[in-house]
Amino acid sequence: MTAAPADVLDGLPAHKRELARLLLQAQAPVPSRPEPRAGGGPVPATPAQARLFLQEAADPGAGTGSHAVRLRGPLDPGTLAAALTSVLGRHEALRTRLDGDPGGLGGPVQHVTAEPYLRLQVLDLADAPAGRRAAEVARQVAGSARRPLDLASGESTRFRLLRLGEDDHVLVLAAHLAFFDGWSSAVFLKDLSDAYRGRDRTPPALQFPDFAAWQRRWLEGPGGAAELGHWRDALAGLPPARPARGFARGHLPVGLDPAATSAGFALGAAEGATPFMTLLAALAVVLARRQEREDPGRRDRDVVVGTPAAGRVLSGMEDAVGQFTTVVPIRVDCSGRPSFRSLLGRARTAVTDALARQRLPVDALFGEGRGRAGGGVGDGAAPPYSVLFALHNYPAVPLDLPGISVEQVPGPPARHLELYSPVPAAALACVGLVERDGRVSGTAEYNRFAATAAEVGDLVDGVGRVLSAAVREPGSAVLT
Repeated sequence: MTAAPADVLDGLPAHKRELARLLLQAQAPVPSRPEPRAGGGPVPATPAQARLFLQEAADPGAGTGSHAVRLRGPLDPGTLAAALTSVLGRHEALRTRLDGDPGGLGGPVQHVTAEPYLRLQVLDLADAPAGRRAAEVARQVAGSARRPLDLASGESTRFRLLRLGEDDHVLVLAAHLAFFDGWSSAVFLKDLSDAYRGRDRTPPALQFPDFAAWQRRWLEGPGGAAELGHWRDALAGLPPARPARGFARGHLPVGLDPAATSAGFALGAAEGATPFMTLLAALAVVLARRQEREDPGRRDRDVVVGTPAAGRVLSGMEDAVGQFTTVVPIRVDCSGRPSFRSLLGRARTAVTDALARQRLPVDALFGEGRGRAGGGVGDGAAPPYSVLFALHNYPAVPLDLPGISVEQVPGPPARHLELYSPVPAAALACVGLVERDGRVSGTAEYNRFAATAAEVGDLVDGVGRVLSAAVREPGSAVLT
């Protein structure tokens, strides 16, 4: 089929015009990277969005992400509202609604609206006693994370401005995970800073719906087939994680011994391993020992850990708001009697190889979405890992408003298991750590049906114990 002239398409009735564009697009070769799409028609949801849409239908509010910042200084609420509206207009992902049958074969569809609609509620607490103000801020921040967002109507964001005094405010942002990832937070706040200061910026050339449209075509084309084939081979022979009898989230603050991590990172650096690779190698030892206890008849000694990845491996996506995050399975060979030094080399290779292939969404490999991308890996829908691990390097809050100090307000724990795991009941824990001022600490989010808080704490503590032993005897076998 040859391309039709634009005037021919424009002369068709609206419904036929869109159908003709879709047919022409299907015949065209899939580009190697996203391009601005022609027309403003609907776009299929990404596999991750389809899963989150289905989760939202079953458990309203499960996909709401929320955080808050305290703003001390001469804030102009009118200018802030105009700036928020400007940012919504800059990003199509924040002007998109999802609709369709959540369980249908075609899945939900994205519709971008032309004009931004700001949902901002202002609550004045300035006259309340100090104790009540603090309690109300905590209640508002927690409630923001529990209140559902109506994706079908286009309510993917919601804001509240709490006025605590003349020059004291708290801004609460709620955004649905189907449209907003961790990277998007920094993009959003940077754009908000510019808009508040009156800096006129053009929208990103590539928008999240451009990526979604390209990803669907890529998954169904030779590129997606090749990537899927790679992961099938890379994870061949591994049994899926066994789902627990249910899912209920728990959170546990965790930390590693500073002396152990400092010495361990130095050992890793000498072997060319990053801090993440070093911690992953130690975690692999802990999980391999656990695997041997729970499944002594298992023949292979490989360990698989899922690690969240930004998924923005294609140029042009850095300044766009959207849900690009995926999970990359990292398979560490623990066979034989490896020393920690040897295991560091294996972990380094495994991490490098795995993170080089972030294009394939995790839902194309596992869970209910696997059938739509040519079938999953293994005999079950669950992934071959039950533990997810990330070492974050969060920058300071990138919100710079004139004359105003900005600080993060503690909020409810994140819901990473729903975001990162296609089958939450098959996940044991998601351990998210941050290295700051020589200390490594963070939160372990876990499934109460799969483990107790004490068991999860011991798993994380085991990483520190492995590092301490490895530093003393880096050439001794860590697995027998």
